[in-house]
Amino acid sequence: IQGKPLINHSIYKLQPLLKNTYVDNLFVTLGANKNAIQAILPQGVSVIASQHWSEGMGHTLAESVHSIKATSTHVLVALVDQVLISTAHYQQLLCASKEQPNKIIATLCDEKLMAPAIFPEKYFPLLVKLEGDRGASKLLQQHAKKTNAIPCKEAKIDIDTLSDLESVRQQVALCSPEQLQSS
Repeated sequence: IQGKPLINHSIYKLQPLLKNTYVDNLFVTLGANKNAIQAILPQGVSVIASQHWSEGMGHTLAESVHSIKATSTHVLVALVDQVLISTAHYQQLLCASKEQPNKIIATLCDEKLMAPAIFPEKYFPLLVKLEGDRGASKLLQQHAKKTNAIPCKEAKIDIDTLSDLESVRQQVALCSPEQLQSS
């Protein structure tokens, strides 16, 4: 999108969060094509190598949380294919997490809790047990009453196919430079 790999497009939206004293590191978990992708990542991004990426998003997230749990109090789960989510939305999630540090802070779209979401460390034992393709969505459903939801209609748009990618490219092409900076 706009000449950038999807992963970098997402990273550029997350990097401003590093200016916040509450955020220490930006980790990216890689599996397939790890070496090729790592070579194009911007500076300042730490890589977690997933050994079980082919077993699904749940396994990948479990490995990631296991890697950071000793040094982290929270984890922000963001998905590279949700490219229309803005830095402002990530900042809203972060602010809500600061205000309610013991609650899960998730994105709400079409009455469904989803990523991006911030999990406090008390949920790490559950996150490291995830398996399969569902990622954190099952936990979000199970703990909905303990979750603060931040609306974001752009969260429903993700890129799973070439057709999805082309649709997003067209949407981005229609945006003004100011809109792109805020997104």
